[in-house]
Amino acid sequence: MIALVAQVTPLTNALPPDIATEIGLYIFILGGFLGYHLITRVPPLLHTPLMSATNAIAAISLVGSLVVAGRDYGTFQYGWICTLLGCIAVTCSTTNAVGGFLITDRMLGMFKTSGEQKGETKNKGHWFLLLGAIVIAGVVAFIIWWKEEHGGRGLGSETLKYSYIVSAVMFILGLKGLSSPKRARRGMQLAACGMLLAVLGTLFDEQIVNYRWILLGFIAGSVVGGGMGLRIPMTAVPQRTALSHSLGALAACLVGIAEFILFQDINRVKLTALDFEVVVGALTFTGSLIAAAKLQELLPGRPITYKGQNFFSIVTLGVVAAIGIFLVATQTQNPLFYLMVGLAFLFGLMLVIPIGAADMPTVIALLNSYGGLADASMGFVLMNKIQIITGSLDGTSGFLLALLMCRAMNRSAMNVLFGAFGQVASEDEAARAAAEKGTVRSITAEEVSTLFETARSVIIVPGYGMAVAQAQHAVAELANILKERKVDVKYAIHPVAGRMPGHMNVLLAEANVPYDQLHEMEEINPSFSEADIVLVVGANDVTNPAARNNKSSPLYGMPILEVDRAKSIIVLKRSMRPGFAGVDNELYYNEKCMMLFGDAKVSITKLITEMKALI
Repeated sequence: MIALVAQVTPLTNALPPDIATEIGLYIFILGGFLGYHLITRVPPLLHTPLMSATNAIAAISLVGSLVVAGRDYGTFQYGWICTLLGCIAVTCSTTNAVGGFLITDRMLGMFKTSGEQKGETKNKGHWFLLLGAIVIAGVVAFIIWWKEEHGGRGLGSETLKYSYIVSAVMFILGLKGLSSPKRARRGMQLAACGMLLAVLGTLFDEQIVNYRWILLGFIAGSVVGGGMGLRIPMTAVPQRTALSHSLGALAACLVGIAEFILFQDINRVKLTALDFEVVVGALTFTGSLIAAAKLQELLPGRPITYKGQNFFSIVTLGVVAAIGIFLVATQTQNPLFYLMVGLAFLFGLMLVIPIGAADMPTVIALLNSYGGLADASMGFVLMNKIQIITGSLDGTSGFLLALLMCRAMNRSAMNVLFGAFGQVASEDEAARAAAEKGTVRSITAEEVSTLFETARSVIIVPGYGMAVAQAQHAVAELANILKERKVDVKYAIHPVAGRMPGHMNVLLAEANVPYDQLHEMEEINPSFSEADIVLVVGANDVTNPAARNNKSSPLYGMPILEVDRAKSIIVLKRSMRPGFAGVDNELYYNEKCMMLFGDAKVSITKLITEMKALI
């Protein structure tokens, strides 16, 4: 399949538009099937790096942005607007690419087995980054010199053609590497080289004659993206990913607007792709910003609902679709286009605001898919096959992860988008509900340390509360103390624990927990009945027995970690307030369950102090 895509890519440039579009559709479909086979082989352990990696690869929108920013518009009245939009798009795409590949490399570098951690050597990655930046600057300078001397003839067209073929293969092999933690980092480095090759090859494009705005976008995007990729903590990966979705989508939208302003060689097929590109790009941009704001707690995590929200959302989407159909039918440069773009931005806000924090893992995956579709549409507009391939891969990845998240929550995609799931009760309401259900037993850190003295088997269940408290290092230290006392320690990971697929795996890897100690839900559930103690650190809905026992519960049917089968259960929690789903946890009233109230990091630190005092 790789060979087939590689063979047809250079041929389409010389074909009539209709035939080129048809072949582009074949490439898109084949890329989707290939993406399905690649993504389904990625273990849940690596779902967070997978989303970050596909998001970085989706920055292939950079190649289209380069053409728009560097094109000579001659005496065209609004050429400066197209150049400005192209420069902003280059900045957004560069930020996405640099930041995405850097943080993905950081994450994958943390995943080690117990044996690999013992032979760990000092990381010299920053020196390689500096050397790589110098080499890239030299290559870009050579390309500019070559274009000045030779006018883009000869080597330029050949470089452009074959760089895209090799880049596509490198992207595919890079994603294939994510099927194993041992090969994942090398695979992503290969994909990053593929991105670099595609960008450098695009600089030879004969349409690019002005490099001033391109260099400005490169520098600004590299500074912002490099800062994000190297400095953002692992606890903030979900919101960084959502922000990256917004930047990639905005780049696709801006390139589409620039192409509409230029309105050159526009036929109905190209105009259909252009409309789809700007609409999906616009709604993904604003939707991703809202998701990032909810994750960063700049907006309330609960669903923000209002009367008639679904009606207004459907009407807005209907108007957008009607304008798009009208534009394609009339094939004119109508000002209604800009109304369509504005309504698409508005629809993105309306789509995500009513969705609660409980559904953020699914929402982020869906937005990832939308961003891939926007990139693929840009590929059809510019007849750029590398963008069609990568857009198809990114769209497939996001869609499959969203389906996996829905299945893990026993929810449909429609329910996630329009169900306003997760209305959280207030503290007073939660206290009243708790009083009606029975007694909750609390425990102190000193008493917990005494219980651990007699335990031989402990399972730790991390959740979003661990991420909020940044307690992963304290959890790892506690586990090491228990192991020194010959206690069997395991970690139980639920697919939707936290706010991003696989986020708990990344946080524990950051704390130097070997990935061979992290167990998926299906694997660990039979072990709970044999565990002396289960320590639940900030996980709520994913441990609620109501999902298994109570048919009236909104959680009913959702696969959970069966911690209630353990001999003793200790829950670390700030208060009795329900989790993201807004449902009171029946586990807390179990006679085997004891609550250690307070900040997870502070509580575990006290527990470690008490355990050391008992030695």
